[in-house]
Amino acid sequence: MLRVMTYLCLFIITGCAQQHHPIIEDSLYSLNATKQKTPEPALNSHSSIKNKNAIIPAKYANFSGIVTITAKQRTIRLCHNDDVFNLQPNNHLLTQMKRLNQGNAYIEFEGQINQSRNPTHQRAVISVEQLHYLANKNDSACRITTTAPNFEVIGTEQNWVGYGQDNIFTFIIKDLNSKSAIKKSVITKGLKAFVETQNNNGESLNISFTGNGCIDNKNNYWQYRTKLFIKTTQIKGCGKYPNQQENTQDWLGDYRYKNNNVTIELALTENHQANVKYHYRNGKIQRSRGYWHLYGSSGLKLLLTQHQGKKANVIYHFRRDGVRLQASQQWRDNKKYSFNGALLTLDRMTDEIKIESFTTIEPNSKIRLFQSETIASPTVSTPAINKAVKRYFAMHRTKTDKSKYWFSEYDLNGDGNKDLLVMLDWCKNDGCVLLVFENKLNRYKFISRIAQVQAPIQISKTQQHQWQSLLIKKNQSWQQLDFDGISYPTKVTNGQQAKIDQFTQVLLMSNSLTAENSIHIK
Repeated sequence: MLRVMTYLCLFIITGCAQQHHPIIEDSLYSLNATKQKTPEPALNSHSSIKNKNAIIPAKYANFSGIVTITAKQRTIRLCHNDDVFNLQPNNHLLTQMKRLNQGNAYIEFEGQINQSRNPTHQRAVISVEQLHYLANKNDSACRITTTAPNFEVIGTEQNWVGYGQDNIFTFIIKDLNSKSAIKKSVITKGLKAFVETQNNNGESLNISFTGNGCIDNKNNYWQYRTKLFIKTTQIKGCGKYPNQQENTQDWLGDYRYKNNNVTIELALTENHQANVKYHYRNGKIQRSRGYWHLYGSSGLKLLLTQHQGKKANVIYHFRRDGVRLQASQQWRDNKKYSFNGALLTLDRMTDEIKIESFTTIEPNSKIRLFQSETIASPTVSTPAINKAVKRYFAMHRTKTDKSKYWFSEYDLNGDGNKDLLVMLDWCKNDGCVLLVFENKLNRYKFISRIAQVQAPIQISKTQQHQWQSLLIKKNQSWQQLDFDGISYPTKVTNGQQAKIDQFTQVLLMSNSLTAENSIHIK
């Protein structure tokens, strides 16, 4: 029984994102571990082997790379990635590789990254769901394209090519050395696909896609047969149907979760790499690594294949809520576990600037003296402040046309530069959302997002990691929010009761915040 419970405790990186319930008590991997309590599984477990409803949904991402399929080897090296993965091909890919009669080929496809079910395999496995393109190249290399097309078509009857990009279709007939850019494109998708285009002269060029597979003049495989209809002429060809472009750059960066027991740092880097670091309250640090890729239309799959250098199989399916990643469950060794109805929430901590690692070492603090003052929220912003707010909204993938804000400036870390506090008009009954930015040579770096904030905000005499704590009123009492080396708590209720001798009487946003004195984002 002890071994079973220890096994269940393994690789838990979070309990309740709202910090109400631990996943599993008394485990080094749980978020609210104690030394006195008896371990108690608090997850709902469903075996994906016995219960088909627990199997991970079939959502796939687009990949490209060099496959090797021989009698002894089935691997793939992704383009721009040095890692070699085991390959799980579908029957269609095996048929096309047999037709090419070569061991290596360049491939574009939809698939997933998974952990191998073979206990002796350390490599992750990439499964192929839908084959888009397979090149007939004995000296296989990643295909170099000057564009990132949404779809491509190529002639089998005449020497022509075409591609769609950013809702514009470009059609090139090489023999005539002509090019026609289509200004209007309507794309529909089903069992069959059809693209309708129209140029400036009102002339139509329509493309149909049918999913029967197609071999072009160079013996390359394409996913669809295509037909182009130009006036009264029909031209046959091959093509790849438009798939949703994956802007992976929007997801790159550092994300963070924290409660009283553990701080978790997740780094999503280029080439599908992911690294996780766990900082426990007792000073212990552990690390996991693995891979990530887009999942469905607005999700992300995180697969952890190693923990402390040992093989792991932990999967999260995140959806994005603004700049945060949220998951409601995890899979460990193909078994699904819920978070007691809560959400694991990871806040994005950076845009293009990488955060420093979390540390529990308190640097030498300098004593600051404060004089009582009230600082109202100005009614006019500056270009630098407006740019910082817009950059946050870009990270949040939210339009700025309807949102407004108020702000105050104050030197929070004692470096002589006034840092920025922005109150968004994202308000509920318990308060609004406050953003904190550090002033780095007049360029504002996002530090924290705090919910449930009510004005005014008071500066505390308490200093943590050279940053002054914030005092925010909640109901009839004041909460103190301490800086932990990376950020302030994500909610006012995550603070602690303020002590009466810590008030400086420095009040920020001391005036009444109304729609009339709020600032539009320009």
